[in-house]
Amino acid sequence: MTATHLKQQGFSVLEALAALMVLNLLCVGLMGWQLQAFQAQRQALSLQHAVAMAQDLSQRMQVHPGAWRWYQLGLYDSPSTGDCKLLACNAQQWAQADLSEWLAEWRQRLPQARAQVQTAVSGEPRVDLLLAWPGVSDASFSASVPDCPPRYNCWQTSWRL
Repeated sequence: MTATHLKQQGFSVLEALAALMVLNLLCVGLMGWQLQAFQAQRQALSLQHAVAMAQDLSQRMQVHPGAWRWYQLGLYDSPSTGDCKLLACNAQQWAQADLSEWLAEWRQRLPQARAQVQTAVSGEPRVDLLLAWPGVSDASFSASVPDCPPRYNCWQTSWRL
């Protein structure tokens, strides 16, 4: 073997290493994009759950029109539980039992989720609902929700009864 031939072999190994480094950087970039896509999909699914739970609560409140004013829940509260399916309950007890069941379903869909329900009695009846679930808070997503807890994503809606 000549000296020129040996130099060409060494240069080929350096070229191969450089190509592998470029390929490695491209793979890391693709993995980063994959992670961003996964996070966006997770956020969209969480928002879909929030909208479905808001619709469910609205329908529950329409089933018992006289109980809507007792659908009250703070972000850190747990409503009193009761079994109004077997026992006779007044409107307030029914609302609290129904709210407890609804909150359990919300937390089953998204563990450690929180909800705040406020009903306005004065004037035209209105419901304000704030739903929060743990996650990396997206400033643009939760910025319009002033009561959003830290490290939570939040969605807020309201409707008239």
